[in-house]
Amino acid sequence: MDRELSIYISASEEMDAECELVGQLLAEITRQTRSTIRRTPPSRDMVNPDVEALVRSDFYIAILGGDLVAPIGVEWQAAQRARVRTLGYRNAEATPSPSMQHFLRHTEHDWQEYHTPGEFIRKLEKTLLSRMIEETPGLGLHLEDLEEISARLKALEDEEDQEPTPDERRGASRGGVI
Repeated sequence: MDRELSIYISASEEMDAECELVGQLLAEITRQTRSTIRRTPPSRDMVNPDVEALVRSDFYIAILGGDLVAPIGVEWQAAQRARVRTLGYRNAEATPSPSMQHFLRHTEHDWQEYHTPGEFIRKLEKTLLSRMIEETPGLGLHLEDLEEISARLKALEDEEDQEPTPDERRGASRGGVI
């Protein structure tokens, strides 16, 4: 079955690092299945979001920083009305603006908080892989991709089960010349 996996990301420009990581993740996990990512247009372009692409998306990922910029609210409402599978993340290090506070209070969503882009992509990877397996065969993924996704998900779960290793200190902890 040749089908395209489609993801729409709502994120302001301050979330560029996270968006780049999503692209890298998709390239790794869907090698046989073609993937498309669309994103909130930059506010400087003053164009409307591609709502038609959003409502046809397999997944809608909202990544929130400190401020809610247009047209993220419009994208959120369109995704919710169309019942697009939604994954929501919020940078806990960013101080929310009044508009962001209002948005978070009035959306009925379990926002996953993270502190670094690395933590974000680890959380997203596990959630997205789980959802991809749950939604099969509806997503039309190639068998090879499903096998790789399943193996990667098991590896992530095994990593969680292991006890964390103590912090290893290296370098000049007792002094040195640099």
